[in-house]
Amino acid sequence: MRVVASVQAKRGSSRGLVHYIAHSKLDPEREPQGSREVFNAFADELSVRSANNSMRVGIAKGRPSNDELHHIVLSFRDDDYRKLGEDESRRKKALKEITRAAMKSLETSVNAERLLWTAAVHRNTENPHVHIAIQKQYLSKEIERHTLTKIPRKALPHYEIREGEKVLISGYLIDAAAAKMDTIIEVERTRKKRAGRADRSAISKNNSGREAESEPPKKSAASILEERTILAKGIIAEYDLLLIGNKIDSLLDRSGEMRFAISDPITGKKKRLSLQEIQSKGARDETGQPTAAERQIRTILHKMLAKEEAVKDRLEKSTYDVIREARGIRSEYRKSGCRLPIPSLSKEDLDRLQEGCLNASDIRRFAYLEKVRTELVLSGEINQRSRDDFRAIRAKKNISELRTHLSEKMHKELNEKAYYLRVDIGERVVSLADLDREQKDRDNSELSFIEKIKAVTSRSSRNRTPPTRTNLTDKLRDRIAGRLAEQMAAMSKDAKVEKNKARVLMGILKGNPESALIGTSYSPEQLAEIEQLSLRLKLKTEYEYSWKEQRLRFESAGNESLAFRKSLKADPAANFAEHKSRIIAGRALAREIINRTVFDQAKDDLKSFRDGKRFQKFAIADKRSSSTSYLSMHDVDLPRGNSLLDRAVNQLFESREHRNLRRTVSSLGDAKGRRLNDDLMAAKELMISASRNASEFKDFSYFGLKSGSAYQPIFTHPEIAMLEHRASKTRDPKEAERLRNIVESSADRSVRSLGDLLRDFETPIAIHSQVKETDASHPEPAKDRQQQVGEDRSTVVRRSERSVEGHSR
Repeated sequence: MRVVASVQAKRGSSRGLVHYIAHSKLDPEREPQGSREVFNAFADELSVRSANNSMRVGIAKGRPSNDELHHIVLSFRDDDYRKLGEDESRRKKALKEITRAAMKSLETSVNAERLLWTAAVHRNTENPHVHIAIQKQYLSKEIERHTLTKIPRKALPHYEIREGEKVLISGYLIDAAAAKMDTIIEVERTRKKRAGRADRSAISKNNSGREAESEPPKKSAASILEERTILAKGIIAEYDLLLIGNKIDSLLDRSGEMRFAISDPITGKKKRLSLQEIQSKGARDETGQPTAAERQIRTILHKMLAKEEAVKDRLEKSTYDVIREARGIRSEYRKSGCRLPIPSLSKEDLDRLQEGCLNASDIRRFAYLEKVRTELVLSGEINQRSRDDFRAIRAKKNISELRTHLSEKMHKELNEKAYYLRVDIGERVVSLADLDREQKDRDNSELSFIEKIKAVTSRSSRNRTPPTRTNLTDKLRDRIAGRLAEQMAAMSKDAKVEKNKARVLMGILKGNPESALIGTSYSPEQLAEIEQLSLRLKLKTEYEYSWKEQRLRFESAGNESLAFRKSLKADPAANFAEHKSRIIAGRALAREIINRTVFDQAKDDLKSFRDGKRFQKFAIADKRSSSTSYLSMHDVDLPRGNSLLDRAVNQLFESREHRNLRRTVSSLGDAKGRRLNDDLMAAKELMISASRNASEFKDFSYFGLKSGSAYQPIFTHPEIAMLEHRASKTRDPKEAERLRNIVESSADRSVRSLGDLLRDFETPIAIHSQVKETDASHPEPAKDRQQQVGEDRSTVVRRSERSVEGHSR
């Protein structure tokens, strides 16, 4: 017989039969070290523990004992085993399939719904064999509990009397195993024949001097067109799923920072709050449960997430078939080595897909779609990019460059203030400076002397003591340093991604010889981002350009805009021109207040640094130990209280290493001082510019010392949050009171975002004809742009530079 089946006597290690099957008598040359691969009807690799658990019956807690299991062995001839595959891995996999076929026959013969069994392939003898452990308890197909007291006689080799003669019957275990083995051997033989023919064909092609490149499958033009359409639909469906997935991820990541208008149950007034702000205050009701505001925000977030999840679920169901077909086509061409047909995408589809790729920072997919666009343009299926498209591309490039500068600036600032930055490590929000301050307080406490004695005693004792506070502090330091490193790595990654975006977009612009003569066209959201980025980077040119573009769009809005319809709905008798004037004045006044706040913050930062410059700590990396230390000039400077002779002696005997360290810390301090001073000067220029823009909406006294306005500032929600943060952090009580009054009086007039406000004033007809065609590699506004809309503007009185600067002060 080619297969031998036998029942083994009850044996096994003290750890059970399964452990014996997996670990007994391992052959180091032909079997894996440690343990054999244990498998069953459903899994190819199980641990001994998992295998024992899979054979437990009912609520049994321990592993099955040897008395609860049958132990049988299937043995094979070595020559048959070698025919099962070209390597050991394929042969063992074949034996597993043969074992499953044999056990399936046993299940059928005893009418079992499923037998619980575990097995392993042994290669520690000349004949490969499989040890199988079978649970005696099983359920029949009628869901009745039965016990397999012994392996059925007909399952094993036995004798039967047929036609008066005694005949040896192999048994259905061997028959099923042999049949499965023959099938696998035949499949393997067929596979080898095909591989041989393929090799001979390849050799013949090489010998004849022809290229060994596969020819594309011969398909009709209609079939290829259908495949291109399916590929295009698949790409769009995958993009839509990616878009909704990113939206859900963003909602989860930003849920703590998102602010919502929550009603105060006492005053009835609405205030915008986030979960982080509520949790930072430790707000809880009398029972220790979350407050009504927190529950309300969590309910809103839950509804938002449920809505997006429902949209994603519907989209997955509706696009499942087309995505599966598209993947099947790609797999078919990949296996054949043929070139995939170009997806039949329209220009609008490509524009939308590439826009999404940029937003998701998927540069690789963006580059692929750019190749698709190029081939479709060359084949004449879609049109080339228009001048408006190149304007939009230049706008994206400019924004990516600004984002790169901001990420680099934030990385530098984080590195400078890492020692003082509080980070969330789970149980608390703490900084390295806080830990040092706490440690210093403990060292200076009244019990410090006793604690030192205890520390000395514990070190001299042989008994092992629990970790000290210093050990716990070191662990906290490591966790804080890890969080800071993660933040810095994320900023570096963001800068790299945006730099790659700008590089790719610049490549597209360079590919068009006329791009240098084409201007820039920003969408409302991009224009709002230009304002935000230029304010944070304190770039005067970009900031002024953003305001001029905003004003132009407000003034150019006509009766077709959404703002006009909203104004008409609120008050049918309202004058739209006056409404536009109120919006322009409100935004100009708001920008002035925001810039004054930024200037005050920059002034405080510089003053605070100068006052404590000597004690300002900087991160110093030690290349030899790969560690980072935080040192100040106070830590590394030479003693100052001695005489001139002592100072000269100290400098003379100062080591080179210490001198270099002192100079490094000093240079870092000087660099930070220069940066803060530059920020202050830049913030002052922005404040003067914003004050000049707002001055035309104010009425000054005769000497220009007092001013008032008939208009009210219009802030965005992020700007309101900025003013609230400044009011809570400033040390000037008058400034805090002024900002709180501004926030309280302006909360009802605030808008969700500047982009939404600009979108309302956008007219359906593009206004690119009003934009002067110049080289816009820099978002520099066109000269005399105010003259283009001079007729639409209200008459205003220009103030002198002196009166404006006096007002800004």
